[in-house]
Amino acid sequence: MALSLPVQSHEPGLVPALERRKPKNLVEAVREGSVAASAGLCVGDRVLSVNGAPLRDIVDWRFHTAGEQIELAFEREGDRRFVILDKGYDEDLGLSFADDLFDNIHICKNKCVFCFLYQQPKGLRPSLYIKDDDYRLSFLHGNYVTLTNLKEGELDRICEQKLSPMFVSIHATDPIVRGKMLGRKQPEPVLPILNRLADAGIQIHGQVVLCPGYNDGEHLEQTVAELADLNPEARGTYGGVVSLAVVPIGITQFRERLAPVTVVSPGYSSTILDWAETQRERFRRTLGSRFLFFSDEFYLGAKRDVPPRSHYEGFPQLEDGVGLVRLFLDDLEKVARKLPRSLSAPRSYTIVTGESAAPLLTRFAEVMSRVEGLSVNVCVVHNFFFEGNITVAGLLVGKDIVRVVSEHPEAGETIILPSVMMRDGENVFLDEMTLPQVEQQLGKRVIAVERTPSAAAAAMLGDESVVLQVR
Repeated sequence: MALSLPVQSHEPGLVPALERRKPKNLVEAVREGSVAASAGLCVGDRVLSVNGAPLRDIVDWRFHTAGEQIELAFEREGDRRFVILDKGYDEDLGLSFADDLFDNIHICKNKCVFCFLYQQPKGLRPSLYIKDDDYRLSFLHGNYVTLTNLKEGELDRICEQKLSPMFVSIHATDPIVRGKMLGRKQPEPVLPILNRLADAGIQIHGQVVLCPGYNDGEHLEQTVAELADLNPEARGTYGGVVSLAVVPIGITQFRERLAPVTVVSPGYSSTILDWAETQRERFRRTLGSRFLFFSDEFYLGAKRDVPPRSHYEGFPQLEDGVGLVRLFLDDLEKVARKLPRSLSAPRSYTIVTGESAAPLLTRFAEVMSRVEGLSVNVCVVHNFFFEGNITVAGLLVGKDIVRVVSEHPEAGETIILPSVMMRDGENVFLDEMTLPQVEQQLGKRVIAVERTPSAAAAAMLGDESVVLQVR
C-alpha cells in the first residue's frame, strides 16, 4: 500500500568491510529427490567449480549447470571433493545457496548529485549504506546500475551469457551532463556501451532521475530522443532500450554540504506530463510502444488521474514506482466486487500510510466501510525523520508512526500498515524499532500486510472474507 521511491543507499565508509566479506557459495538447502540429493550433496558444502569453471555467483552456476553432464568440485569440512552428475538439459540440480553473489558485491564509485545515501542520518542499519553498482544484481533483481565501474571482461560476460534484461541508470545521454550528474570528474558517455549491449541482444530498461536544472529541458529531450533511437523497433534488432522511466529526485532534511538541487513542483509535474504525452503518441506510431514512462509521483504531485492499465504495457518499470497506483486501483475494484454485506461482529481498523498514498488509502477505507460492522479509517503519517519531500510510506520510521497514531482521535482496535516499511523478512523499521515495540507503545494490535487492497482486505475480514486475489 506504499508508493515506491527510487532509493539508492550508499555509504563510502562501509566499502572496506564489504570488500573483506567472505564468499557465500555455501549450500543452504538441498531439494529432496533432486539430482544433487541423490549425489550426496549436503547443506554446508561449499561449491567451488562446475566443469572446471570457477563460480562467481548464481549466474555462473545456472550458466555452467545447464548441460547434461556436470563435474562438480566442492569442499566439505576442509576436504576438496568431486562428483559427476548426469541430468537432463536445463534440469535444476536442486541446490540453493545462502547468497546470489559468491564473491564481493561491486561497489559504486560515483557521487551522484541525487544520491539518497548522502541524505541519510548516521546510525541506521548497515544495509542502508551499501553502495552497490553491480551488474549481476541488475540482471537478478532489477537493481539499476550506472555501468561506470564495468570492466571489459564483465561487459563480455553480459553479452556472452545473455544477461538480459539489464536495468541502467542513464540520467542523460550527453556525456558532460551525465558525468556531472554522477559526480564524476570527466564526461561519462553511455551510448557506446548501450549500443554494444543492444548488438549482443541485451534488452535494457533505462532510468532517468529528473533533477530540475541539471538534466531536464533540452537535455531530457536529447536523452529521450537518443534512447528511442536505440529501441529494438528502431534498430531492427532484438536488443536495445525497450523502456525508459523518469522519476523525481528525493530530498531529505539531511542534505548537508551537497550541491544545491531543486525539487519537482506540482506545476512542473503537470507541464512535463503534458510534454511526455506528446512524446508517447509519437513513439506509439514509430515504435509501436509508448516507451517513455513517468513514475506515479508525477501524477500524484500534479493531482492527475493515473493512466489506464494498458498504458503501462506490462509494467516493466514497476520497481521504479511506475504503475503501482494503477495496480492498486485495479485491485481495489476487484475487492469492492467481492466484499460481504456485513460482519458477524463489529471490527475497527486504522490504516497507516504516508502523505503520497493518502488519497488512495482513503478511497480504500471508504470502500471497506461499506461492509456493515466494519469501520476503517486512515492515519496519514508525516515523515518527521527524513522531512524534505519524502512522503512515501516505505520510508516511514517506527517513532513517527507511534507519534502520529497515538494522537489519532479515531484509532481503531487494530492498526494495519504496509510491510514495505520494514526490512525484508523482518519486523524492523528503518530506525530499528520493531513491530512488537510499536505495538507495545501504542497499546494496540499492529499488522503488517502486502501493499495491496486484497491483502489489507483479507487481514480485516479474516474468516468472513472470500478469496481476494489479483489476477
